[in-house]
Amino acid sequence: MRPSLLAIVGLSSLLVLQGCAGAPGVAASTSNARLVEGPPIADIVTPFDKALTCLKGRISPRLVFSVGAVLDQTGKESFTDGGVGKFVTQGAGDMMQSALFKAGATVVNRRDPRVATTEAEWRVRDITRQLPSNFFITGSINSLDFIPGSGAEVTVGGVGPRYRQNRILIGMDLAMTEATTGRIVANVPLHKQIFSSEAGIGLGRFVGSELTSVDFGGREREAIHFALRQMLNLATFELLTQVMKVDNYAECRLFIEKAYGTIDHTTTAEAMATYKRAKRLPPEVDLGKPKSSPPGAGAAASPPPKLTEKAEPVPAATNEAPRLQREPAATSQPYSASDGGTEGITRDAKAQAILAQ
Repeated sequence: MRPSLLAIVGLSSLLVLQGCAGAPGVAASTSNARLVEGPPIADIVTPFDKALTCLKGRISPRLVFSVGAVLDQTGKESFTDGGVGKFVTQGAGDMMQSALFKAGATVVNRRDPRVATTEAEWRVRDITRQLPSNFFITGSINSLDFIPGSGAEVTVGGVGPRYRQNRILIGMDLAMTEATTGRIVANVPLHKQIFSSEAGIGLGRFVGSELTSVDFGGREREAIHFALRQMLNLATFELLTQVMKVDNYAECRLFIEKAYGTIDHTTTAEAMATYKRAKRLPPEVDLGKPKSSPPGAGAAASPPPKLTEKAEPVPAATNEAPRLQREPAATSQPYSASDGGTEGITRDAKAQAILAQ
C-alpha cells in the first residue's frame, strides 16, 4: 500500500506543477507570463458628486479658484517589515482641484508651476498673462489615530466563530483664503472613522490520532484614500457654500445624505436651519429629495435668482470703467475680481462672491 500511496502523491504533485506552469504570472524563462485581468476601469464617483455638480451655474465664472498645499501632516509612515510607506495620500490637493472643477468653478492650475516658469524662462510665454486667483484652498490632513479594537471568540468542542473590529480616526482642516488680502473667508474641519472588521469560524477534530483543523474567515476595511476623497469633496462643497446665499445652495445641500456625511456645526448648517424656519418646516424635515432630474441637472432645474444691476457713475478723475451695484446695496463681504479688483468687477461680486452673474 505504501508504494502505491507514494506513486499517487508523486503523480498528483507532477500534475499540480504542470498546472502551475500555465497559471497567471507563471511561465518559462523565455516566455511572457499571462497577466491577470481584474475589474474594468471606471471613473470615480462619490456620494457628494451630485451636490457638487448641482453648484454648476451658481458660481460666477469671473471668480478664479486654485488649490495650494494640502499636506499630509499626520507623520505616520511605515517602511520596515513589509510597510507600505505613507499611510495617507500625498495627492489631496489634486483631489480638491477635481472637486472644484466638478462644481463648475473657474480653476487655474497652481499644483505644478514648473511648466509655466520654464516657458517664462525660455521667453516663449508671458507669465504675467496668467489668470490670478481670487481664492485659494489650503490645509492639511493632520490626524491619524489607531483606535484599539475589540472582539470575541467562542469555541465549543473545537468548533466556534470569532469576530474582531478596529477603527482608524482621520481628520483634516481646510480653509479658503481671499488671495488679494490673505483673509480666510471659509473654513471647515472634518473627521471620519475608518472601519475594519474580521470574522471567521474554526473547526478542529481528531481523525484517528491525527488533529485536523480547518479555518474560514474574511477581513474587510474601508478604502482609506477613497474615504479621504469623499471627505475632500464634502469639504469643497462646504467651503464654496460658506460664502454663498442659502437660497442658492439649499437645493444642492439636499443631495448630501446623512448616511454618508453631515456638517451640523458651521455657518451653512445655521443658515439651513434658518431657511427651514422661514419655510415653516420643522428642523427634522429634510425638505424631501430634490426634484427628479439627472445627476448634475440641479443647477439648471433651479436657476439662481437674477439680480437687478445698474451702472454707477465714475468720477471724472479716474479712468476706471463704470462699476455695477446691486439694488439694494450689498451687505456681504468685499471680494476682488480676478484682475486684482480694478476692472470687470461688480459690487454684487464683491458682496456675494459665489453668486452667478
